[in-house]
Amino acid sequence: CRDIDIPSITTSAARKILRALHKHAPAAADAGFANAVKVAYLGNITFEPLPDYVEVVAACRNLAAKAYIGGFDQYMQELINDASALNAFDADVIFINLALRELASDIYSGFAGMEADEIDAVQSMILDKAQQVVSLALERQHGHVLISNFPAPASYHLGIADQKRAFRESEFYSKLNTAMLDTFRNESRVHVFDMERLTSLFGKENAYDEKMYYMAKVPWTEGFYLRIADQLIRHFEAASGLVKKCLVLDLDNTLWGGVLGESGVHGVKVGHGDGEGEAFYDFQRAILALKNRGILLAICSKNNPEDVDELFEQRTDMPLKLEDFSAMQVSWDMKHDGLERIARQLNIGLDSLVFIDDNPAECELIRQMLPQVDVILLPPDPSKYPSLLASIHGFDKAVVTSEDREKTRQYAENTNRAQHQASFDNIESYLESLQTEITIVSAGENEKMRIHQLFSKTNQFNVTTRRYSMAEVEDMMERPHFDLYTIQARDRFGDLGIIGLCVIEDAGNAEAFIDSFILSCRAMGRGIETAMLNYIKEEYIGRRTFDRLRALFIPTAKNKPAMNFYTEQGFSLTEGETGIECHYTLLSDDSELLSCHWIKVNERNEQ
Repeated sequence: CRDIDIPSITTSAARKILRALHKHAPAAADAGFANAVKVAYLGNITFEPLPDYVEVVAACRNLAAKAYIGGFDQYMQELINDASALNAFDADVIFINLALRELASDIYSGFAGMEADEIDAVQSMILDKAQQVVSLALERQHGHVLISNFPAPASYHLGIADQKRAFRESEFYSKLNTAMLDTFRNESRVHVFDMERLTSLFGKENAYDEKMYYMAKVPWTEGFYLRIADQLIRHFEAASGLVKKCLVLDLDNTLWGGVLGESGVHGVKVGHGDGEGEAFYDFQRAILALKNRGILLAICSKNNPEDVDELFEQRTDMPLKLEDFSAMQVSWDMKHDGLERIARQLNIGLDSLVFIDDNPAECELIRQMLPQVDVILLPPDPSKYPSLLASIHGFDKAVVTSEDREKTRQYAENTNRAQHQASFDNIESYLESLQTEITIVSAGENEKMRIHQLFSKTNQFNVTTRRYSMAEVEDMMERPHFDLYTIQARDRFGDLGIIGLCVIEDAGNAEAFIDSFILSCRAMGRGIETAMLNYIKEEYIGRRTFDRLRALFIPTAKNKPAMNFYTEQGFSLTEGETGIECHYTLLSDDSELLSCHWIKVNERNEQ
């Protein structure tokens, strides 16, 4: 089911997938899936069969989903009870849905007869209850919390006369949901699940099953469960850093209508004045919005490079410019070869790519040759293109950081560095010419989101690839025996932002343990990791007089660049061997600083 287009799944197809998954249970629950997600469902409704649909969508995203379904209206009791099955479940995602018809029946059924002060009091009660249950979930659970907002009804109690009322029912729901967003805006582990938007997209008269609600407190129609499940998995992927890094696009009949080699620069359709051209224009604008979200853009097309350069030079009316693309493979080579070159150029994995094309044969070939790449076949109608991007998994982010917004610029600067390097005969002269400067920051609140991103997304230079959750990051930052450092870098070509992370634990008995050491792939190969470890040696063995540093390396398929890091830095292997978990130790008497004189090191403390 990993090749299934999620938005196209029918309820009957979902049942077939579910039966297939359960037929091979329990092995299918974990085997063959890259990740697992545990979802707890809490609220004052009956959640079945939503967990089944979540399991289906998760399987289509290479995830194994496990469910804990709370008792009807028992969410507070289950959260408070330390011995509850909920707290033993240790969910990755806690999904809270409080139906307004149960929580505040006066508002739900009798809004028309209420005065403004009564309405305000009920709104405060609703927000207080939401804040109470979320605070308890944050205190008792380590996972991310999703709490549904409150969909406005399909029709208002006063009908069209609602718009003339002093305090409108439509206004009540709008203000309530805005207040929900404001309440949890600064809670890094909390997101508001936009049930109002989902029901509006699906159709409010189609989303709810009144008969089933009266019979069993089951609120939704069968067809709507897939929409909710899809959105739940999107939230989990975003919170866990399971994000695609690069959107790769074909050109002809993808970024514009027509074939450049046949229609010419001014003959292809993109722009105003033509219905088809306007669809491609809006598609480019939607792509540009992804770039502003921190997604890299690339081109992989069978075309003449000179023709493509000419088009971008002359068609200044297009939203996308050449400089918006971090990599280009325009030739008559096979596209799967071009995709591999793009991944190498950007130093990212093939599984970080999403490729979009209008040609079914090309899409199928890439699926066969590069199964790691997510391949999207465009529909025949270009008017569907702009909305298509919103349906693609992997581009959602829990938070867009300043580093995300600067991604394209940073990769362009990396290209300049590569061109600069070509003019040098030896690596040390090149590194000296970069004038690299790093700032080591004792991490505070401002770095928290970027720290979580580095844990979630960095693979190559990551000595353990442990994926600490936001709750675990916050916990380490609060514990006095943990030190978290971020590494910021800049050079003559520009600011690289926060590109590294190190976590040190005071393990007792005069021993410091390097729990995590992470460096972004775009900062590898210039000695920054050596400069950082020199700092650690000076700080812990020097100033703090620890007797030894201890470290751990856990090998994965992707972190081979970090395999020999500790031995190269003077550590001795004390347990393990190549290919398995390795433990290293550096005694104070053996500690030496390694040369990386071309890097200037600054230090900054933050609280």
